[in-house]
Amino acid sequence: MTDQQLADLVYYSNNANPIVLGIENPMLPVLRAALLIPYFILGCTAGLLLCIVRPFHPNNTRDCAKLFSWGRYILGVRMTGLNESPVGNGQAVYLANHQDSLDVFIYPGLLPGNIAILGKKDLMYIPVFGLLFWLARNIFIDRGNKSKAWETMATVANLVNKRACALYIFPEGTRSRGKGLLPFKSGAFVLAIEAGIPVVPICYSSTHKNIDLGRWKSGHALAKYLEPISTEGMTKDDVKALAERCHALMQEGIAELDAQIARENGRGG
Repeated sequence: MTDQQLADLVYYSNNANPIVLGIENPMLPVLRAALLIPYFILGCTAGLLLCIVRPFHPNNTRDCAKLFSWGRYILGVRMTGLNESPVGNGQAVYLANHQDSLDVFIYPGLLPGNIAILGKKDLMYIPVFGLLFWLARNIFIDRGNKSKAWETMATVANLVNKRACALYIFPEGTRSRGKGLLPFKSGAFVLAIEAGIPVVPICYSSTHKNIDLGRWKSGHALAKYLEPISTEGMTKDDVKALAERCHALMQEGIAELDAQIARENGRGG
């Protein structure tokens, strides 16, 4: 487990809303961190073995993600996907709201097959995980070179079309850490337009509002795929409008999921 993931455990312990009935225990986040460290290492090892047996298989990312998603039981998080991908295992650029490093344990069970994740180049230097990420057929990108951002995304778009796969992206470009949905970077939308494939937003409920790691039952997380948005006929002039449209739809979708959880817990909404 990375230092950032440990920091996020501490963050939730200090900032999450105690909305689930149970006995609050300040030592629970520490215990969970202690359990997640070997679990993360075990997940990386199991995933790496799978990818060595079948390197660059189109379903490696989905299957490895499921290994990590079981970590939500250690976190005490109940995860519910309200629907399945509207394009199945077809091509699309999936957009997900990025809240913190614990997303790796809460989000992944919802991924379809034939998908790759777009990750920053720095990930390749994480021992074991970097090799796993590469063999799982994911894609590294150098986000530091902003002067060639369009060219880079065009290259990734060509690769996505060559593989005929989908791509999973966090369009905010960084963790929101309880600040709500941050403004979107243009890269995901450039890529979708260049590849000529639809955009499919995935909304995850706000974990900082609904998860308290100081309780045995930490809380409920909801996820929902929105309808695909076609990029047919779009050009670079449409990037900003497409990004703004997706941002508005996801903001509304996240609010609806949060309201549903609030109703479950008798908090109105």
